[in-house]
Amino acid sequence: MEAFCGGVVVGPRWVLTAAHCVRKRLYARLAEHDLSVREGTEIEFRVSETISHPLYDSTTVDNDIALLRLPQPVDYTPYLSPVCLPNQGEPLPVGQICTIIGWGKERHTHLFGTDVLHQAEVPIIPNASCRAVYRDYYITPNMFCAGYRGGRVDSCAGDSGGPLLCRQGHAWHVVGITSFGEGCGRLGKYGIYARVSNYRTWIRDVMNAHAQSATSEQEARNTADAWRPRRRAGERRGI
Repeated sequence: MEAFCGGVVVGPRWVLTAAHCVRKRLYARLAEHDLSVREGTEIEFRVSETISHPLYDSTTVDNDIALLRLPQPVDYTPYLSPVCLPNQGEPLPVGQICTIIGWGKERHTHLFGTDVLHQAEVPIIPNASCRAVYRDYYITPNMFCAGYRGGRVDSCAGDSGGPLLCRQGHAWHVVGITSFGEGCGRLGKYGIYARVSNYRTWIRDVMNAHAQSATSEQEARNTADAWRPRRRAGERRGI
């Protein structure tokens, strides 16, 4: 099995990923580590709904963020827990060394990604420096770069949708979602990520709207059950 894209759990029924990863039929495997071995911690679901950001642009790759809704809530375990979301509009921690994870290719020339989950540490780069090396792309305010000018350490094909995590105190915050780049670890280039702090409100609105919808549906079912006519003693059920 090969991972198609990454993602990160942000709620009992929600996975945050990149919009360019969304397909009509998706499966989410949680608490995974080694794709080649059944470790007993993994749980897999067919994704029940995908919600891409309404302003996602597949040409410019702006607003490259999406939510995947699971068919049922998951229980958190030592192998599965949600990450924290940054505050809306929170400044980027430029210069901080953060962590990227995924099962993507180790090199651009490789045919397949890795079996075992990999991680790497990369610094967040000022957008002005990012734009200076990506003159052929429009680096929007919804994007940021991370990596080294000397290359080598970077996200790669198969890592898309995975998180860029920054530690704040004792908690991990998902600051970025792996979006795109030019090659993998190429000299003079950085990885480009969707800036999650620009989407905190949208993420919460989507999750809350679905929670209210689920509550309304349950209340409607409960009301229907409460008002269902009951048979009187001796009454025969119609066919």
